[in-house]
Amino acid sequence: MNDQTPLNADEIIAEVNRLLDGEPEQEAPAADPKENYSEWLYQQSPREQVPPPRSASPKRRKKHTGLKVLLALVLVIVAAFAVLWFILARQPVAEKDTLGDRKIEACTILLAGTDAGETRTDTMVLLHLDAPSQSISLISLPRDTYVSGGYSVPKLNSALGAGGGGADGMEELMDQVTKLIGYRPDGYVLVNLDGFRHIVDAIGGVEFDVPMDMHYSDPTQDLYIDLTAGQQRLNGEKAMELVRFRSGYAEADIARVRVQRDFLKAALQQTISAKNIVKAPALLGIVLANSVTDLDAANLAWLARTAMICDKEALTMETMPGSPRMISGGSYYVVDAYAAAELLNECCNPYQAEITADLLSTRG
Repeated sequence: MNDQTPLNADEIIAEVNRLLDGEPEQEAPAADPKENYSEWLYQQSPREQVPPPRSASPKRRKKHTGLKVLLALVLVIVAAFAVLWFILARQPVAEKDTLGDRKIEACTILLAGTDAGETRTDTMVLLHLDAPSQSISLISLPRDTYVSGGYSVPKLNSALGAGGGGADGMEELMDQVTKLIGYRPDGYVLVNLDGFRHIVDAIGGVEFDVPMDMHYSDPTQDLYIDLTAGQQRLNGEKAMELVRFRSGYAEADIARVRVQRDFLKAALQQTISAKNIVKAPALLGIVLANSVTDLDAANLAWLARTAMICDKEALTMETMPGSPRMISGGSYYVVDAYAAAELLNECCNPYQAEITADLLSTRG
């Protein structure tokens, strides 16, 4: 028989309290026929307790936390890359300063888009950025603009093909544009149809008010247009249909240029914002993969950075002044040199010297 002294009532109560407080359980005393042992044994029976509230699984919480950290890290890396990209930005400047001294941080770029065959330019726009005044201006050049150059069809959109397409064709087009505006643009970007679609999709589409129902089919060009008039968000494919539509306009090419101009303005206004800075590297990749350009990544970064600091609501868009005219049985658009010089000086001249009508006419 064990001679250990059994626990009294006070000790039993203290032991139970220790158990409830989470303290280690004491060993039960050896069997003893005395009554206080059965009482002690009764006190050791588990009491009903309310289970603690369930908490999220530690593993699941750890997994979600890790995912959030990873996403945050990716965003930080992309943003840091975009910021670094902007720091390394360099302004495009024409190799030949055709009009002498330049304005500070102002430049003009020729933007062009090809047709399906990539031998003609369906769209041609001068993009002018002025950092000090935080202004953006665009001037559309109608594709049927009359030019001298010995082409079988002396229109501005023939220059690309006449020069052999690609970079050589763009140099030919730049020569013709130089004659029309009095100075050589600081660079060019020629985007094909795939590039146009990808760019519009990359910025999430463009909210635009389609001015009229547009329906047209031309299997020879693989061109199928089916648009309904009204406010809508256009994806890359539908945006391409919009800018290529021509046959239904009463004013033919001039109306088409106006719609292209308005769409480009809407696209720029919806894209140019600080929140889209993280998209800049992706857009750069799309442009470089689907275009012909004489600009490098640092030049494109300067354009993007300058555009983002400009007042997008004050963005202006015009069409090169002129009028339709029949020449040798063909329909052309003839630039008005005096009105063109006035417009260029107002919103699209990166030089300190003014552009004169005589300069345009002697180059035209």
